[in-house]
Amino acid sequence: MRRPTQRDIAVATGLSQTAVSLVLNGVEPSTVSEEARERIRQAAQRLGYVPNRMARNLQSARTRTLACIVPDITNPTYPALVRGFQSTADAAGYDTMIFDTDGAPEREHRALQWLSQGHVDGVMAVFFHVDEAELLKAVRGRVAVVQMESQAHKPSRDIDKIYIDNAAAAQAMTQALIDKGHQRIAMLSCPLGPGAERQRGFHAAMQKAGLEPCVIAADDFTQDAGARAMAAELAGQFRCSAVFAANDLLAIGAMGALRAAGKRIPDDVAVAGFDDIPSAQLLQPALTTVRRSEQAIGRFAAELLIARLDGPDADRPGRGFEQPFQLVLRDSA
Repeated sequence: MRRPTQRDIAVATGLSQTAVSLVLNGVEPSTVSEEARERIRQAAQRLGYVPNRMARNLQSARTRTLACIVPDITNPTYPALVRGFQSTADAAGYDTMIFDTDGAPEREHRALQWLSQGHVDGVMAVFFHVDEAELLKAVRGRVAVVQMESQAHKPSRDIDKIYIDNAAAAQAMTQALIDKGHQRIAMLSCPLGPGAERQRGFHAAMQKAGLEPCVIAADDFTQDAGARAMAAELAGQFRCSAVFAANDLLAIGAMGALRAAGKRIPDDVAVAGFDDIPSAQLLQPALTTVRRSEQAIGRFAAELLIARLDGPDADRPGRGFEQPFQLVLRDSA
């Protein structure tokens, strides 16, 4: 059941939301009569209104600063995310701080400690190792939060979550390779972040088609990690006709290793990636991949935070927002 908001009380009493907010926050403005104040209190009690602790805390000690916490600012996916976020924050009069965790547990927990010290009003966070309970404990309702997720999660009361369906996207790309006649397909993946969900989608497509999946394990999402993992696989009995990498950097590394082994792309081995980073279309051959608009996602994340901080959404319960993906079929597959 939806939690009653100050807006509901304003509608029930016929008074402005500003008047309702002032009265429920303990202010007694001369512009609001005692009769109106009593109507507001009675409506709040009747509707079962419970004050939002975060909304109250966000009304004071403001820094006009938002933060982006990302796992690797050198990964081309994240600068686009930050650019969209920062441009929207700038337009609303907010400064932006960037915290790069390198995807390391100790740095992610250092970021939590930093958040708990009240340096910012809101944060967009991409974590690999921090769970929701830890994040909520760190911010204690004093920082507005948008969390980027690798799959749909039930939103908490105070946190908005943005995600794409990574499993569905990976399943769609794997199916596209199957539809092109590939039966031996390898997934080059890393277990961190969205890797597990993308691998789950790959397995679902292969199982549905009655095909045997092959997984090549990388230790990171970097180009070097992709090259190392692919080279190690090629040193053995590699018989796959296609490689689907869990991100574009892994795919680029795999393409280099395949060429070094004398393999032609896509004639001998087709390659697909995930993210559609700017260099994907510039490769020879151009990389088949899954596109998601990181810049648009960054803008949307900032808009959600600003609506909580400056707009009417401080009382709104947390929600989940799914973002679209698109298969981009190019020459590498």
